[in-house]
Amino acid sequence: MTELSASRESTLQFFFPACLASVRRTFPENAPLYLCAVLFCGSTFLLTQIYGIRLEASAGLFFLDMVWRFAFLALAVLALFEFVTLTRAGFPDRPLQMIVHRMVAKLTIADRPGNIFHSLAALTPLMVSFAALKDQIPAVHPFAWDKTFMTWDRVIGMGHQPWEILQPLLGHPWITASINFGYDGWFLLMFLVLFSQAFSAKGGVLRLQFLLAFSFAWFIGGNLLAIVFSSMGPCFYGHLYPTHNPYAAQLAYLNATNQNWPIWSVDVQQALWKDYLAGHGRLGGISAMPSMHVTIAVLLALWGWRVNRTIGWALSAFATLIVIGSIHLLWHYAVDGIAGTILAVAFWMVAGKIAKARERNLALRTGPAFGAAPDILPV
Repeated sequence: MTELSASRESTLQFFFPACLASVRRTFPENAPLYLCAVLFCGSTFLLTQIYGIRLEASAGLFFLDMVWRFAFLALAVLALFEFVTLTRAGFPDRPLQMIVHRMVAKLTIADRPGNIFHSLAALTPLMVSFAALKDQIPAVHPFAWDKTFMTWDRVIGMGHQPWEILQPLLGHPWITASINFGYDGWFLLMFLVLFSQAFSAKGGVLRLQFLLAFSFAWFIGGNLLAIVFSSMGPCFYGHLYPTHNPYAAQLAYLNATNQNWPIWSVDVQQALWKDYLAGHGRLGGISAMPSMHVTIAVLLALWGWRVNRTIGWALSAFATLIVIGSIHLLWHYAVDGIAGTILAVAFWMVAGKIAKARERNLALRTGPAFGAAPDILPV
């Protein structure tokens, strides 16, 4: 047996037991995520029984496909980073083998194996459940709040719709296209922060607080409150009330701009409407209140301020862009964004109390090392 083969066999013999130990060690810290998954998925099942609805898998599968795509992108970026690092240090004899070894080392350092396992096991069913139930919101509670939210928006705008106030400043094709680009970038940024916390090498209060608030937002905000305040949003308002649509002029502007500039929101809105008419779709259902774009963006900003001021300011600016974009692109009423902001702060505070209580409980039972563990492989 060569020295390289012996080293590889020794690494594998250590790797799997260490990963299993990490999974066992991190279960107590991740237990609240499992509790959320059980409660939220159980509530979803109860709703299906009460209302006699059948959940479609297409939206959930679309979400999982997006997760794997972003995970693959993250691995590609990590591989590129390792390639550049090795190039600067002097290229080794076996670069591919070295890159793979360094990537495996980073993916298995400390308690990352356990956190990866528990995050996937707890969050995957929760998000699939959210996506499936969101598609059935009008079956549980037909859209009934759009006219009310439109009226509230006019009150906020002191006689004007919020989009009318923003249009003189933002109503230029290049500005609208830029806002749309940032608005769609929400998915990438959300997954980057989610992966950074869910797959963290160490545990801690901040990680658990973010993941719990993230879970609360999608089920309580994206499902339960979306059912209670069932609404379509300004871009679909004309389908509900064709004789009086205060958003017709802005919708015409967006459609005209989309002829020469990439306003992807227009295409997605049209696809969502086709899915709604068909009774199901891979993009998920239509729901405006509360704005999940705003809710998650504010959660990202709250997380950012706990990391450092620079990230906090950057993510706060991004959240502001999302609030403005949700109105300008006719995805949401202004009240949707206000509600999303309030909910994000509330979820963050509640999740923080739970995470701190969990830390105290674990410290009393196992000592102060909350999520600490030795490295599994050297980087």
